[in-house]
Amino acid sequence: MTKILIIDDDPNIVGFLTNVLTDNDYEVVSADNGADGLRVARDEAPDLILLDIEMPTATGPDFYRRLRHEKALKTTPVIVVSGYHSKHIALTKNVPVLEKPVDEDQLLAQVRASLKNPVA
Repeated sequence: MTKILIIDDDPNIVGFLTNVLTDNDYEVVSADNGADGLRVARDEAPDLILLDIEMPTATGPDFYRRLRHEKALKTTPVIVVSGYHSKHIALTKNVPVLEKPVDEDQLLAQVRASLKNPVA
């Protein structure tokens, strides 16, 4: 089963994303900040990460920089899911951004696309 890590400090968003993903046969693990997210990523080796930008303890960009230095995780695809608008928050050109509130169909389409085209 494909495993997706959700890193977001809003329990309502985590709940919504978890419900959508589990209803579509994805396994879900979560963390509420970037520091915990990196620990969970190391332990769980997710196939994909959904990442918020603004969080306590370690922000999305902090997490992303650390992730890309982890040998076993650096090619894990990431989708930014944030309340900030547009590509201004993109971590790199290759990281897709979904704005909150997230459209379920758009989320699932982007998840499928990202899983087919992992980071090189």
